[in-house]
Amino acid sequence: MNILVDDNREVHPYLENMKSIAKGIYVFLGEDSEVVIHDLSDPTSSIIFLAGELTDRKLGGPITDLGLEILRRAANGANPEDILNYRNQTEDGRTFKSSTLFIKDDMGEVIGCLCINYNVTKLFLVENIIGNFCKMKEDSNENSDQQQMQYEIFANDIDDVLSKMIEAAINQVEKPVPFMKKQDKLKVIEFLEQKGVFAIKRSVDRVANELSVSRYTVYNYLKEI
Repeated sequence: MNILVDDNREVHPYLENMKSIAKGIYVFLGEDSEVVIHDLSDPTSSIIFLAGELTDRKLGGPITDLGLEILRRAANGANPEDILNYRNQTEDGRTFKSSTLFIKDDMGEVIGCLCINYNVTKLFLVENIIGNFCKMKEDSNENSDQQQMQYEIFANDIDDVLSKMIEAAINQVEKPVPFMKKQDKLKVIEFLEQKGVFAIKRSVDRVANELSVSRYTVYNYLKEI
């Protein structure tokens, strides 16, 4: 079992106490799981505990895009609630059952989070085999609606998280950057702001470069939205 613990970094006592709980969860769930503790005092290097190898991350890795979005909401006064049992799809096609639980201090401020991923890909394959075998003629009228999947960016480098979030923002406009008008770029900026991107250092410069505008234009767009 691969369990990595950052014992050199000074963290809040509540986060320190959570390490033994995280280890117990991982040992209980086994090698198809991954348990991570994030110290949100530094989103760019937040991983202080990592058990498992599902996402190939390392100690000192950054928070995910989902974590950034939650931080942004908390900064605006929202009280984030735990996100339990959501479906997560990786770029290589694996499916995780995931949960994110927030760790708060005595004042109710979010200081970290405990994230649990379980690889259910093989279980889905077995489920499909059993489902196909048991399917009867009268079962043909199935509900075609699919559950919406959560896509979360797992990375060892905050620049990688930033790049993929900018790419997602541009893709949702469905127009190449050279053909974008001001309103299109405002949509990109609004998408990124809602995702908490601008909490990352130097993100304004990166976004400005991708949109072929000045950093001052990005600041003006932020004021406008």
